[in-house]
Amino acid sequence: MLEAEKKYYINKVLCASDPDDPRHFLNYRFRHVFLVFGFTGSGKDTVINTFLKENKEHPFVKFVRTMTRDQRPDELEMTDGFFVEKKLFDTLKKNHRFFYDYERYNGTQFGYDAMHFIFQLVHRNIIMAGGGEANFEGLIEGIHNIIDMIPVTTIFINRPKEDIIASLKKRGGDPAQIQGRIDNINAQWYEKPKKQVDHFILNTDLKASVAEFVRIIDATLATKIGEEDQLMPRS
Repeated sequence: MLEAEKKYYINKVLCASDPDDPRHFLNYRFRHVFLVFGFTGSGKDTVINTFLKENKEHPFVKFVRTMTRDQRPDELEMTDGFFVEKKLFDTLKKNHRFFYDYERYNGTQFGYDAMHFIFQLVHRNIIMAGGGEANFEGLIEGIHNIIDMIPVTTIFINRPKEDIIASLKKRGGDPAQIQGRIDNINAQWYEKPKKQVDHFILNTDLKASVAEFVRIIDATLATKIGEEDQLMPRS
């Protein structure tokens, strides 16, 4: 089902006469995926959202996850996530809509919708939160299972453990869930990335972290200009 839908969307969006012809994937080759990992409370979403709010130069969209946890007071549906009941999540998973999904320690499920990804990517570069580093290999494999030539840049954002715990306490919500997150940070936290990520940002100052994020984006996308010039057909 997923393969058939993928071909349909590629044919529809790219006006490709033959979706199996790799030449029709050039639109995707000009896009880029930035995959951001970090502990809950590390500030990765704040850095991403601040960048997107201030960004005026590059075409970007934030890819959001489908999740079974409750929507927080400061979150918006579709902007910060698709908040669904477990029954709907399980149906989507059964129908192979997710190119990757995982379950957190507290039973919350997260899924990455393949059709949503394909539709967004043809129009803009994508930034997505990948959760913890445990999802590193699975997410990259899932992305490349959709379109294998998509370039992916990985970034790990972290904060000192004390800052993360303070941030989790400020979120409010169910006391048991808050304590569970704090206990998990106390047990699992480490400072530097354990996976072979491309970039590491220690988020002790939001303004400086966003500036470093911008630098990474600018440097990465600058290298693609020459590629586009070489690949685009000449009139």
